[in-house]
Amino acid sequence: MVFGFRCRVLVFVFRCYLLLLAIREYRNPWLAMMVLRRLVNLKRSLVGNTQSMKWLRSNGRYFWNVSSPGWPSKAFRAFISHEMNRIVPLRKRQSQLQTLILSITSRCPLACKHCYEWKNLAGSECLSLLQLRQILDRFQRLGVSHVELSGGEPLSRFDDLIVLLQGAGKGTDFWILTSGFELDYRKARALKKAGLTGAVISLDHFNETKHNEFRANPESYSWVWKAVKNAQSVGLAVALSLCATREFINTENLEKYLKLAKDMGVWIVRILEPRAVGHFSECDIELGEEQFRILDEFYLKLTNDPDYRDFPILDFLAYYQRRTGCFGGDRYLYVDSKGEMHSCPFCQESAGSALAESLDEILVSLRGKGCHKYPRARAKSILPDSCMLT
Repeated sequence: MVFGFRCRVLVFVFRCYLLLLAIREYRNPWLAMMVLRRLVNLKRSLVGNTQSMKWLRSNGRYFWNVSSPGWPSKAFRAFISHEMNRIVPLRKRQSQLQTLILSITSRCPLACKHCYEWKNLAGSECLSLLQLRQILDRFQRLGVSHVELSGGEPLSRFDDLIVLLQGAGKGTDFWILTSGFELDYRKARALKKAGLTGAVISLDHFNETKHNEFRANPESYSWVWKAVKNAQSVGLAVALSLCATREFINTENLEKYLKLAKDMGVWIVRILEPRAVGHFSECDIELGEEQFRILDEFYLKLTNDPDYRDFPILDFLAYYQRRTGCFGGDRYLYVDSKGEMHSCPFCQESAGSALAESLDEILVSLRGKGCHKYPRARAKSILPDSCMLT
């Protein structure tokens, strides 16, 4: 974890990096500065004139959330170039996609209450390894710089997962979204060697009994602890993922969860809001205004309050999507275990197959169809607050 004076120095170096990259892209210092200023103004319009106080350092790179590549890297350079191109188009791009969430398996040892893939879970696979490689290659060619491999449980298909990582093109960050199922030291080391950047491990309560109940498996909590330890021991970046239900959301519970993450040595926590799809289909689980308020206030406090500078970073994408509109289908999309494309994991209507010849047409049809619909107009561009442009 990097904060305090070291973080301020890094912020300065990071700003210089962005300016040099913008100049390199546009070959015009004044235009480059204008593009960066517009990004800064957008960030201020969302969260005010604040600066994040902490970064996670892993393998010589710095992370401020799970949703964007680590800096410095080829993947991060591509990520920022895409965002700059939204402000002042420099070249025609086939796609503005930054992130692909790819379900590589329909198998899972759990029966999680919030599983969005519930209707697709099965004992056999719909996509072959060759088809998965074809899908991944197509999106990497489109410039995707960040891939999250999910399921089902991606570790249920461990051997194919290794092959998929080994055969992937360079310049992309790869994360797995996992329950921690059987992630022992040997598997963690193999994943790191194959090119995995990090693991987002699901922990849905600080209380062991309640987490296991949510996951419908009495061993799930112990899997998380073992997986975190093994992933950290081989140098993988590690984050925890929390599905924050109405019953869970209050400041005391959120603080207890973050303290537990800190005790585990995990410095990024992703918060997801429950949606009435998959296993939660037809359930009354959507959050209300009071829960939104608590989550938003807690996020800003963790991001900006000096008293919390040694707490984990909160990766809370919904905070932005509720203010600018959904990024699904525009900045990221989801390919399910059948190869069907969706704006995001919670958008259950398929737009077509990721193996279809008309991929470009499908991508165009997905834009603006994300399931988060809020009154504020969609912003033309947004960078996460933690990119610290101010």
